[in-house]
Amino acid sequence: MSIWIDDYGRKGEGMGLILVVVCAITAVLISIVATRFRNAALTRITAAQGVQEHAYIALGGIEQYVQIRGEDRNNPVILWLHGGPGFPLTYMTGRYQTELERDYTIAVWEQRGCGRTLYRNPGEFNPTIGQLLSDLDELVDYLRKRFDRRTIILVGQSWGTVLAADYIHRHPQKIAAYIGIGQVTDFLQGKILAAQHAESRARAKGNGKGVAELKRGIGRLRETACLEQLDIKMLESTIVTSMKYLRNNAEMSGIRQIWTALTSPQMRWADVKWFLFASNTKNIIESQRNLVDYMYFRYRIEDLGRRYRMPVCFIQGDSDWITPTPLVRDYYATVVAERKEMVVIQDAGHTPFLDHPQRFCAAVKGFLTDRRCCASQAASR
Repeated sequence: MSIWIDDYGRKGEGMGLILVVVCAITAVLISIVATRFRNAALTRITAAQGVQEHAYIALGGIEQYVQIRGEDRNNPVILWLHGGPGFPLTYMTGRYQTELERDYTIAVWEQRGCGRTLYRNPGEFNPTIGQLLSDLDELVDYLRKRFDRRTIILVGQSWGTVLAADYIHRHPQKIAAYIGIGQVTDFLQGKILAAQHAESRARAKGNGKGVAELKRGIGRLRETACLEQLDIKMLESTIVTSMKYLRNNAEMSGIRQIWTALTSPQMRWADVKWFLFASNTKNIIESQRNLVDYMYFRYRIEDLGRRYRMPVCFIQGDSDWITPTPLVRDYYATVVAERKEMVVIQDAGHTPFLDHPQRFCAAVKGFLTDRRCCASQAASR
């Protein structure tokens, strides 16, 4: 009898635990759905002259995904180039973009070979820099024609700054102003510099193991001359260990980023699938091989020159060690432009637009509403 009671009690406890888990999961799902509905209402564009589109546009012979939003289609146009390569964050735009949509029409493009564009064109893995530059030029022309602008504003973030910097030197007549967020200068040297700073901090904390690991990583990176020589496990280990010492606790946490994504009305299953795929470094290197090779080993911003034929602004987080702010500051000092500005957002990392959206929007609007920038945009009609 006592055995039966004990067994029955254990079963009861097990069923109770399952019930608690089910209730907790249900509560989380309800919260996610409710927040998605609330965010959809808050970010819905209802202005008569507004635009709110999720479209596939023919670029380079395939249909590519572009989100276009703004409260007045007569406003200046911004084209946002995402990072990676191959890491769009279109579903996160509701966190930082809404304030800018009052004054600008903003197009966010998911580039060939990744995200929704890839799922629309499954065979389009591993694009080249030439293909993306050609696609970009078609998209710029599409936006100029559709919104009746002679020029548009180009914004690049991380990898997007590589694509943007190359493009604006080829087609300066089509660009009213350029903003680089997390500007890539020399990507491989940036990784080495970050590891060196992390090594100094590890030494100051007396962490001999961390110092040794970072020294090994620095040595291997210095010896790496091409993508075929890149040790992916070593690279991942060096980056993770570096960020352990360099990350600012004020940056948006991974958990908050996941919650923001799940509660975004723009998030779809395709976005979840690509995020999970692209979060693996090996997957990105294999699927974006040509672009990774270009960014790591063939791109140096100084090779493009220091003279810009449009207003230019760099926005950095003070704790950005992915594209180290000291390297950007050094390059910025050499830039020649009619108007140039560098904004460093405090307590922010590589994605200052996610860490501190209000400060980011203020920086963008402050730059673009300057008299010389306004003149450049006004002349575009």
